[in-house]
Amino acid sequence: MNVVWAQGAQLLAQASSQDEGPFIKLLEHLNPHHYSWSPRIMAGPIDLSITNAVVNIWLAAFLVVLLFWVAANKRSIVPRGIQNGVEAAMDFVKDNIVYSVMKPADARVWFPYIATIFFFILFLNSVGLIPWIGFTPTSNIWVTLAFALGVYGLAVAIGISRHGFLTFWRKTLIPEGLPGKGPVGKALITVFFLFLEMISQLARPISLAVRLFANMVADHVILLVFVGFIFLVSGIALVVMVPVAMVLEIVFFMFAMFVAFIQAVIFAFLSTLYINDALHPGH
Repeated sequence: MNVVWAQGAQLLAQASSQDEGPFIKLLEHLNPHHYSWSPRIMAGPIDLSITNAVVNIWLAAFLVVLLFWVAANKRSIVPRGIQNGVEAAMDFVKDNIVYSVMKPADARVWFPYIATIFFFILFLNSVGLIPWIGFTPTSNIWVTLAFALGVYGLAVAIGISRHGFLTFWRKTLIPEGLPGKGPVGKALITVFFLFLEMISQLARPISLAVRLFANMVADHVILLVFVGFIFLVSGIALVVMVPVAMVLEIVFFMFAMFVAFIQAVIFAFLSTLYINDALHPGH
């Protein structure tokens, strides 16, 4: 996949040198690339250079901090404006994600973390929809995989610290009350469920990463397809195609904003579920 991205970046750079038109600029929404002002930083085979994905992650983090700073700067008993919107979003995360999964005692502890995940993923999903900003960080599988492994690793660490290494994995991988006739039958059933649960645990971070990545890529591909209609025709057909393409673009842009929100909700909900499973394994 790195090879494909590298080839894509090279083709994009070649095309950009020949044509700095709007369609070439829009291609940046699909392809991570280096900036000319950024030096190449290599740690062995790992490229640590600053790319548009890195810059937009910084931008998303800055926007989240700015949003909460503005909302908290002029607080009032009766919330208005940005404060009202932020409080409504926080109530949504609290009531529909965290408290719907966790016990109240656990939810009070983990609500700030889950809310941070929700808002950060939401802004990462949305920043690429801003015209001329460019690449959406969550359309990079390595970005979403880093988030997914971080959440899953935290959940495992929580479970081990609370229950101990052996107890946590025993309760997680071997469900209680398994059926089976005799020692041999019960042993076979136990091995079978152990195998299934191991696959389930391995699939958790992978599915969490791929789900978010695939939806973000699909969003931007479809948006580019609609815009691309304009560049495929000329003459009298252009008069018809431009308004059609723009209507489709506006409609799907609204849908893309909805998808960005839904994917943030799903990521936060699954993160809550994984942490809760670690707090109470075997339930």
